[in-house]
Amino acid sequence: MNKREKTYLAILDASWNLFNEYGYHETTTRQISQQAGVATGTVFSHFPSKAEILKVAMYRKIEDVIKNAALSDTHHTPRLKLRHYAKHLYAFYLENREFSKELVVCILWQQAYFVDQLDAFKLTLYSETQYDAAQANIMMDCYFMTLLQGLCNEAQTADEMVRVLSNKLHLIQK
Repeated sequence: MNKREKTYLAILDASWNLFNEYGYHETTTRQISQQAGVATGTVFSHFPSKAEILKVAMYRKIEDVIKNAALSDTHHTPRLKLRHYAKHLYAFYLENREFSKELVVCILWQQAYFVDQLDAFKLTLYSETQYDAAQANIMMDCYFMTLLQGLCNEAQTADEMVRVLSNKLHLIQK
């Protein structure tokens, strides 16, 4: 790993730690640069904005959640696979509610950034059956609408969100 890559990762790690300690909005790029041991200008040479740092950090964390969930995935149908992964992902999003809400804003306006991750996830769901693009897209709509509702309801748990998602998926499977 070269110096630029090490600096990039140091910025991401420092930002994630600071976001968790102080919150996204209260964390400054100056704090991130100090924590990472780099100049503030260096932060901006890697990321054009604090929102971009969060977007990349969340992308990486979501990848980790998906990889960890894959270790216990024994399901064969896309619907059951989605429920399995959703339980892990919803728990992550709720644990990081503030960041997740910011990420949703990024996704609304910068969908192209997440398209590869989303496409790979849909293929994971269909790894044991023939891919159905229309059904995969509908399942993702159900998944994301349930996520939005859960993020807006402070009392919602990941298990409750999975139940809501399951009910939606059951309706579209008929």
